[in-house]
Amino acid sequence: MISRFSTLPSRIRVGPAVVVAAVIFGACSGDEVIDPPFMDTVKPRVSIAKGLPTADSLLAVTISANDNIGLKRVRLLLSGGITATFDTVMTSAVTSLTLAINVKVPSNAVIGATVNARSVAIDGAGNQSDTALVALTVGSLEPPAAIITSPVAASPVVSGKALVLSISGKARYKVRVLGYQIAGAYNFRDSLSFNAPLRDSLAILDTLTIPDSVKGATISVTPFITDSLNQRVLGTSVVYAVQPPATSTTIPVVRTGVATRVEVNDTIFVEATDPVGIDVIGYEVRTLTGQLLVADSVDSTGGFTTLVRTFRVRVPVTAFPTPVTVAGFARNANNRRDVARYGSGAVRADTVQVVAGFTNPLPGGGQIADALHVPRTDRLYLSNTERNWLEVFNLADSTFGAPIAVGSRPWGIAAWPRNRDGVMGDTLLVANSGGTNISYVNLNAGATGREVYRYPLPNIIVYSITSTKAPGTDRVITQRTAYDFSDRPQYLATNCVAAVNPGTPCGDVVAVYSTTPTPGQSTPFPKQGTIRWENLSKQSSHFFFEQAIGQSQNRADTLEIERFAASGVGADSLLLPARQVVTRPDSTQYVYSIVARLDQLAFRDTTFVRNSGNFRRAVFGEGGPVLGSRAMTYDVTRGFDLTPPLPVVDRGVSRPVDVTDFIANSFARVQGVGINFDGELNAVKGDSTYLFDHSLRLQGILQSRPSGGGLDFHPRNTGANSTPLRTRLAFVASNEPVIDVFDSYCYRKIASIPIRDPIIGPVRVTVRPNGQLVLVGATRRGVTLVALPDNFSTTCQ
Repeated sequence: MISRFSTLPSRIRVGPAVVVAAVIFGACSGDEVIDPPFMDTVKPRVSIAKGLPTADSLLAVTISANDNIGLKRVRLLLSGGITATFDTVMTSAVTSLTLAINVKVPSNAVIGATVNARSVAIDGAGNQSDTALVALTVGSLEPPAAIITSPVAASPVVSGKALVLSISGKARYKVRVLGYQIAGAYNFRDSLSFNAPLRDSLAILDTLTIPDSVKGATISVTPFITDSLNQRVLGTSVVYAVQPPATSTTIPVVRTGVATRVEVNDTIFVEATDPVGIDVIGYEVRTLTGQLLVADSVDSTGGFTTLVRTFRVRVPVTAFPTPVTVAGFARNANNRRDVARYGSGAVRADTVQVVAGFTNPLPGGGQIADALHVPRTDRLYLSNTERNWLEVFNLADSTFGAPIAVGSRPWGIAAWPRNRDGVMGDTLLVANSGGTNISYVNLNAGATGREVYRYPLPNIIVYSITSTKAPGTDRVITQRTAYDFSDRPQYLATNCVAAVNPGTPCGDVVAVYSTTPTPGQSTPFPKQGTIRWENLSKQSSHFFFEQAIGQSQNRADTLEIERFAASGVGADSLLLPARQVVTRPDSTQYVYSIVARLDQLAFRDTTFVRNSGNFRRAVFGEGGPVLGSRAMTYDVTRGFDLTPPLPVVDRGVSRPVDVTDFIANSFARVQGVGINFDGELNAVKGDSTYLFDHSLRLQGILQSRPSGGGLDFHPRNTGANSTPLRTRLAFVASNEPVIDVFDSYCYRKIASIPIRDPIIGPVRVTVRPNGQLVLVGATRRGVTLVALPDNFSTTCQ
């Protein structure tokens, strides 16, 4: 209906022109003139909501307005990132109207800027509606939001008493200010400001005391939020009726909030309201037979009509899952006690399952991409891509330490290898996917570690020299085409050059990594990644092309690959010449070239990478939302094929015939990869979990459930048939809140460990210095740690 954007008011007329007739009542001299009895005093009503998703260049809103007699005008006012006014004027009788409005975003508007959209409706008698509000964001991003979570609307508010307001807020660009404002019977405003490091979501509690002078009226409490860009957004108002001090006949109204699955150390929310004030609030946890397991409560002064408490509970159970009941209770200032009840009046006792694990929210929010446990420090290091740092979690006391600042958008993490026994050095390597470098983190520096160097990765350009037949003739045409890929590292693994014998010290350290694809890569490779290795000791490189060796139908593409050093690290070099002249033993010569299938050269988005525990091998899994993903392996000990004068083919990379054979045997969508200690057994997780050896021969299938979470082997799982039998395990995330445990030789599920939330990120299993087996997984609430029994029974010998 509105087809143009303007910073000036614009009008829209609805319906044909109409003649408004005035009805005049004659009056004799001396007659009293009074308002007609049918005078319209009812305000119209209006609501506004975010419209259906549109292109980033548009903002969409839907306005609904109605009036008992007739609407005259509906206005839309935009402020903040975009300033504009739109008017819709009715020229005929319209009592109900719905407008879908698309606003064109100016080219100079800032992506992520918040736009406050307000709408009012005016009827023919001049009555104006209350203002309806909604927050939008330029670029269709999520706008800042603030809500009042407690007390709920219509909760008793008594003059002279206090209540506790619970307000939650979230903002893409971090929360700087969170507060509320009161209108109605009296005006008041309060807020809390935050300092760096800012968080993207948080909650606050504030005490609101109602003045004695406010009685028999209503107050409207509106939350608001301001982000780090100083964008201020109002939330939805909550209206409370202010009552005079109540009589002594009231009893507390109690509400309990608890998840259906709780951990041993978890939280229970209890809210109680009573006009005479709350003295005591608490909870009880009992078995299904009624036996009391644990209870707790807190005392108050009785000055709060609404009291909210979040209790940290410790349920004394060791078997999982264990069903228990949770009930809240409260006592008012007149010593009248009651428990939580349903609307029918029946006693409410929530039955919940106590499950394994302990979930720790990230202190500053964000998102975890990878994790690594270092036994020497007994700490877990997690890459937080949204905060540009490593989270440091101490397993000894289950607390977060000071984060370690690294490069832009850190993703994969790997340890500096010491020897073939899997001993890690004092340096962590972090792939900075927002840049083209790898961070070196010294674990001995500072309280938790410190970045000491950023290794600049080279720019690697691939060329194809293509021979095709000219149309209509047999003439051969040769063309050299350059392909520029992103050099930004994503997932990372470490190998080292050394003998395969246990305990052998490591020589050169080789970082094997996948790259972060971008839309700006050369055609036909937009949004496709690559796999490479970088010898960090010799500052040399290799681009994985071996999986693509072969000839496409009706064409021959000869490869050439060049390395361009960054910041003087290493040297510019020709990694793969298009032509090499090879001399035979009989002194005759021939030309050596690599012919490749270009469509097999690059990989889809998010190629997973893991190294074996002994730093000899690595496994790769091609991500993406389609079937037919490729898996590959790498063995650093195989070295180069020495046939041509300049060795170019790394024999450690899977052969093309093995890669295509794996697709034929699995045809999977890869959602994660795993590799056991010596690299003899690998896994890719998709609709099921496929186990294969280092030559990509399929060994078996685990009937796991698809999910966004990963998998891992027991840290001491070695060979195809690991011994002792209690190490012959694979731990796989599920789309349900469980961790499935499989026998990695018999391919049977032997256990399911219940946890609170499904794992949606990486899975790591490690043995702590005290011998405890621990699984770590990323969930929507944070990082979940599960202490595992190290006595699982396998299903066959």
